Amino acid sequence: MAEDLMSLAQMACEVAVKEGAEQADASVSRSHSLGVEIERSAIKSSDAGWGSGVSVRAFYRGGTGWGSASGLDEETVRQTAVKAARMAKVAEPDPDFLSLPAPAEYQQVEGLYDQAVAELSIEQVIAWALASVDEAKAVAGDAIVSGGGGAGSWESALANSLGVAASSRGSHVGLFAFAIIKRGDDVGSYYDFDQARVLADFAPDGLGTKAAQEALGFLAARLVPTATLPVVFGPLSADSLLRSLCYNANAEDIQRKRSYLVGMKGRQVASPLVTITDEPFIPRGLSSGPHDGEGVPHQPLAIVEEGLLRTYLHNSYTAGKAKEPNTGHGTRGGISPTNLIPRLGAATAAEIIADTPEGIYLNMGSVSPNSVTGEISATVDFGFKIEKGKLAYPVKSTMLGINMLDLLKNVDAISSDYREEPGMIMPTIRAHGIKVAGGG
Repeated sequence: MAEDLMSLAQMACEVAVKEGAEQADASVSRSHSLGVEIERSAIKSSDAGWGSGVSVRAFYRGGTGWGSASGLDEETVRQTAVKAARMAKVAEPDPDFLSLPAPAEYQQVEGLYDQAVAELSIEQVIAWALASVDEAKAVAGDAIVSGGGGAGSWESALANSLGVAASSRGSHVGLFAFAIIKRGDDVGSYYDFDQARVLADFAPDGLGTKAAQEALGFLAARLVPTATLPVVFGPLSADSLLRSLCYNANAEDIQRKRSYLVGMKGRQVASPLVTITDEPFIPRGLSSGPHDGEGVPHQPLAIVEEGLLRTYLHNSYTAGKAKEPNTGHGTRGGISPTNLIPRLGAATAAEIIADTPEGIYLNMGSVSPNSVTGEISATVDFGFKIEKGKLAYPVKSTMLGINMLDLLKNVDAISSDYREEPGMIMPTIRAHGIKVAGGG
């Protein structure tokens, strides 16, 4: 099982080096997945899949060769390694590549794999999906529901030619429901979701109910006048905001001059209220794990501390190029944070709204800036006008415009309460001085 995966990964590294690579690493894995799709309140499709594969990276004078293939028979793995090594030897040399990571000890993290999730049947996933449809229709008989669910488990082994040998396995289960309610020309919609690593943390009951109830609340949306206003970001939109900030702190984009955070390390990028730590060891966390995709041990890390950008996120290549410590955020295809945990504030979300005489409440939605310029131009698809400290009515044809760094520096409240998913803390955040473009 795990031993055979590791032997294949180590064999791939040995073959690549024999073929002339100076260094190599390999990841091999096998997985099982279940999936259900709902369309127009009925099951559109369901599937169960089994997969396995290998990916090999080979390095020669810093040049990189990649090879990947489905299947885990020895000949497939061997040929994948041979091809990666041969490609590395003809690749353009890159003096900025110094080395893959050396062997290290890893901290164990509880709750990444659950046998109960691995043993789920497609019938159970279908039952959860259909229950969300029934829940939505119990709220509004004319609700049109889409969405779906899935579950899966996997095991993998990672090795490199310097002696790294790391095995892992994981599981995941999730469900989401999107409800659309039409009343004449008026349309309201909303979605909700739940996901987990272990079955004990999975709570799908009520997703359809919540989606339909919120969709009703978005009927009779109105135009708002264009103005500069505070915006209160609900948990899902606030999470999008903070996650976007941390993703744009990846050193690959920094070194290629394609991030608005170039040159901002050690400088103020947000309000002193904003502190974000990367916490990879949260038990049962959706992004938890002992090591990154290159075998570098994870570690807790302050990314933003009281508004200061403390670090960029590195993999082995970018760390070597910058001559900085490897933060352990490499993946097989880039750089990514793990569980992002913001520091909470003193007031509740309800108190923050009550303390906002006029503004916009953004229930959910992506608030992602242009990664190079930092400019935000975001549509408010699920928002309300705030008047006299209350959610007065849903809005339509509304957009938000501001530079990301200006928005972050204008944060003046973070809630003490929050939505929680495994390894995720999502508070409500308020920022002032945001251009709200409406048609009213």
